[in-house]
Amino acid sequence: MQTIITKACKELSIKPIPSKRCVSLLLWLEERYETLYTRHPGFQKGSKPFLALDDPFPRALPENLFGDRWAFVQLPYSAVREEISSFNEKFAFGASLDLDLLGLEIDDNTLIPGLAVESSRAMPLAAWMNGLEVCTVETDTARGRLLLSVGISIRYTYATYQKTPVATQEAEAWEAAKKASRGLHFLAIQEDLDGEDCIGYWLLLDLPPPPV
Repeated sequence: MQTIITKACKELSIKPIPSKRCVSLLLWLEERYETLYTRHPGFQKGSKPFLALDDPFPRALPENLFGDRWAFVQLPYSAVREEISSFNEKFAFGASLDLDLLGLEIDDNTLIPGLAVESSRAMPLAAWMNGLEVCTVETDTARGRLLLSVGISIRYTYATYQKTPVATQEAEAWEAAKKASRGLHFLAIQEDLDGEDCIGYWLLLDLPPPPV
């Protein structure tokens, strides 16, 4: 599959970049699976997906991607849309999503979970992050850590926390909020967690791998 995509992109003078941020394509494949593939006479339920994506063991985070401290945060969906509407003017680093194209049915008052990272070198940190295809942030409550997914099959141990009942409850609540917002979440890099300004902002969507 990768060879086919690479060949097609080359003919169109497009540089292919392995990434799970192709959310429109993933949603389209899911829709095709439900409306077309499952109705085909040769469909075999339970077959191994053709586009199976690896879920690798997390790697150690490169030193240049370390922040000083972090916090779980939330913003109403209306505020997230406002941030994205003027994304290019507000943020030097980061990545957005076309929320209208995705057609997510989310109430404006729904709280969208995010992870805010503070760093005394926020600008170079955001610049380094900008060179990655940042896909998702997830919690691993069993091991007390946060995982950062980039590219197509790379995961980093992004941060760790002490596994206290309060910390575990907070992490579980953050994941529940992400599920309630249909996988939508964000990553923000700041110079000060108590401030409102962001140096980098990534809007992310946690989707299951395509079933085809």
